[in-house]
Amino acid sequence: MKKITLILTLLLIGTTVFSQTITGKIVDIDNNPIPYVTLQIGPNYGVITNEEGVFTLETDNFSDSDNVSISCLGYKSLEYQLSTFTKPTYVLEDSISELSEVFITNKLLSIEEILENVRANISKNYPVNDNQRIFMRESSNFNIKDFDFEVSKSSNFNRATIKDINKNFEIMSQRMVNSDSKYFEDTLLDLLHIADSTQSQIIKATKLVNIEKDLSTDAVNGKLIKSVLNVLDSSATYKLKTSIFTIEDSLKVGKILKEDSDAKKGKTTVINNKVSRIIRNNSLVENSNLDFIFEDKGYEYSIDGISYLNDEATYSISFNPTKRSAKYTGKMYVNTSDFAVVKLEYEFAENRTGSKMNLKFLAGFKFEENAYRSTVIFKKNENAVYDLYFISQENGNYVYINRSLKFIRNNTAEHTDKQQLKLKFMIEQDYIAKSELFFINKGSLQGDSAFKITKEYPISYISKYDPFIWKDYSVLSPVQEIIDYRTN
Repeated sequence: MKKITLILTLLLIGTTVFSQTITGKIVDIDNNPIPYVTLQIGPNYGVITNEEGVFTLETDNFSDSDNVSISCLGYKSLEYQLSTFTKPTYVLEDSISELSEVFITNKLLSIEEILENVRANISKNYPVNDNQRIFMRESSNFNIKDFDFEVSKSSNFNRATIKDINKNFEIMSQRMVNSDSKYFEDTLLDLLHIADSTQSQIIKATKLVNIEKDLSTDAVNGKLIKSVLNVLDSSATYKLKTSIFTIEDSLKVGKILKEDSDAKKGKTTVINNKVSRIIRNNSLVENSNLDFIFEDKGYEYSIDGISYLNDEATYSISFNPTKRSAKYTGKMYVNTSDFAVVKLEYEFAENRTGSKMNLKFLAGFKFEENAYRSTVIFKKNENAVYDLYFISQENGNYVYINRSLKFIRNNTAEHTDKQQLKLKFMIEQDYIAKSELFFINKGSLQGDSAFKITKEYPISYISKYDPFIWKDYSVLSPVQEIIDYRTN
């Protein structure tokens, strides 16, 4: 009996269940961090390194005999038993070959033939969208280049009150001009695809922001409007006009002030539309950003060599625009066997821009998308087809607004005297918005019944990053800037 007990004890020791968080870094042979490396334990759990090469693994419910695989396009894969996966840093070696080393006997395809095969195999390689669980990290950096705001005309207001308002605006302007602010927002959501539309269920959301120093467009507008509304009659309604246009016929001041006090909520449709737009921009479908795949006549291409991912060869193809209508420069990586695009890295070419509108002198408005960069990774699943695995999209924008606003109190039995407040404001701003989408799994939801659709969702405002908030989920590790960020 004692012998049997001893054997059982040894067996249990040999399959110890891990329950710890492992954080480490993946670098190349020159000690440079490698972003977006996949670490996988078993078929259903995996994480990806952040842009600094850092990863966090939650090993709950895995045994020390389970294996951790490390893979990244262009590098040799590694595998470790979980019990030995204890080093703070892991080094990946390059895995790149010249074309002549790979295609010694096989026919070397032309660029045109490769792209034709890519397009011909899209429906086979990329299945119809399924339900997806997504972790999204957003960061936005705002810089106000110029700002001015003043009450230019008023009636039935105390002059001292108006003077105080303008003084407060002047102080606010001095603080904001040439200042920067940044925030980080993490959101975990389930995305359900229904025909040509999507719906989202927000599971958890956090925001790391210094509210007092927030220079986002919404925050600046909120501060200004609140300053104005505080001197208006909260029991009345106002007509809001800009130039000759009426924006609102019956603006309820009291309702807006009340809504401002309950601002720590997000709009589900905003997140849903944003995620859907990013996915569409970076998917292999026509009318996406990927015109260099579907409209190749506007680009020149070159095959730089062969890279490997899990022993599968991929063409490394560079592209640059040759026509003004073509916008992007970058690289695509195409599997040599099934012609699936497994990775994309692209950005605006020199002197190229995106959406723009210049009504600066006509309507006091100008907008220009002056920078764009995207990295897209697809992952082959157990059915030998490809799913979206990761998207990083970064946009740089310039905004100029120079407008006047007029608040006119609506006459009622209680308010028969005319009350009017006219404001002038100007803001010139640069901002960079970055969104990272990590596709944790797909197909886990069973249609509409599994969803709890709400118009709004709560956002937890945090003073510093707390990893325990996300301990039960596969998420991106925070970059050092997030770890160091403090709101006070």
